[in-house]
Amino acid sequence: MSIIQVISLIALAFCFGLLLCHLVRLIKLGKPQDYSIPSGSVKDGVIYSNTVAMMPGNKESAYMHFPTYTAGILYHLGTFLSFLLYILSLFSFFKLFPHWLYIVIAIFLSATTLCGIVLFFKRLSNKNLHNLTNKDDYLSNGFTTFFQLVTALFVGSLLCPTQADLFVYLYYIGCIVLFIYMPFSKLKHVLYYFAARYHLGFFYGWRNVWPPQQKH
Repeated sequence: MSIIQVISLIALAFCFGLLLCHLVRLIKLGKPQDYSIPSGSVKDGVIYSNTVAMMPGNKESAYMHFPTYTAGILYHLGTFLSFLLYILSLFSFFKLFPHWLYIVIAIFLSATTLCGIVLFFKRLSNKNLHNLTNKDDYLSNGFTTFFQLVTALFVGSLLCPTQADLFVYLYYIGCIVLFIYMPFSKLKHVLYYFAARYHLGFFYGWRNVWPPQQKH
């Protein structure tokens, strides 16, 4: 294992350590307290909150911005794939994948990187979005997009091993920067997302609002 890989693992451990602190804090806060009489199922509400409620037609305004919603979904998928590829990159069998798979992954991550760039400039140029945006929003988007970009270049470079050294170095630099920044930024919503959806599901499930009742 190279020095840059070891440093990236240290950065990942640092990231996980701080995220674990956030998780412990969430657990200590406990589940929501509601003193009203329940009229529905919290379990059904939480399931709905994390499934059907996430569809664009059930969100406040996502259905009016479907291209942006789709770009956001692809962007998140690119992030998840990039994290998975980071773990795989630490093992030698990653280099045994067929060449066509490298090509497919590189093309997909190039597309998700483009989605990140488009979302960045939409946030920058749209007056309504710009007024709701702070520096962390831009930095989080920028670091995540860079992470996906260097992952795409890293995977693509495996098709030409003699030219791979620079891309490998850039790749792990991108990983290190993202891992260190994540616990201090909005990117930690990878953890808080689940708490937020649970609280929503609890609140609306308790009141029998979610799942919506079928009208007859």
